[in-house]
Amino acid sequence: MSETAALRSEAGAVSAGLHYTLDTGVKPVNETFGPGNIRRRQSGETEERAVTIRDGRPLKDEFDLEVTGFEFVEHKTQVRDFFDTDELKRVYYPEVEALVKKVSGAARVIVFDHTLRSGDEAEREAKLVREPVLYVHNDYTEWSGPQRVRDLLPGEAENLLRRRFAIIQAWRATNKPIQ
Repeated sequence: MSETAALRSEAGAVSAGLHYTLDTGVKPVNETFGPGNIRRRQSGETEERAVTIRDGRPLKDEFDLEVTGFEFVEHKTQVRDFFDTDELKRVYYPEVEALVKKVSGAARVIVFDHTLRSGDEAEREAKLVREPVLYVHNDYTEWSGPQRVRDLLPGEAENLLRRRFAIIQAWRATNKPIQ
């Protein structure tokens, strides 16, 4: 990020405590279960660290998927109800497929799942959605990324894994912009 961009981003900065997993020598476990997988069991120790979080939206042109690993993209959706799984699969999945093709230049895109989260416990229970993740994490590892390809495309996986592939996540607020 350029020095000018860094200075512009200070206006939207907040300080927050983020929880990082400690290396205790014991493998941490994170498991979801129950209807809608909305319950969670975790093991392992975490440590809170103060970090500065900046609003990247004013700097959206500074980011590029190929260079920074993420990109801010404006996308209008035709989805009316993000809690309607059938509508998401019928409307949003094709929208995301087209968006990822456009942004990444990929020849083939497979949208394979979605996760909705809510900070409101009553909404989570009523709509069977997950809670926000409260610790720093990565969704895929050197092992789990290729394994996801094997799980989704067992007949093609070994051939596909000989080439470059990416797991790209599309994130959006479904209610109002996140502050």
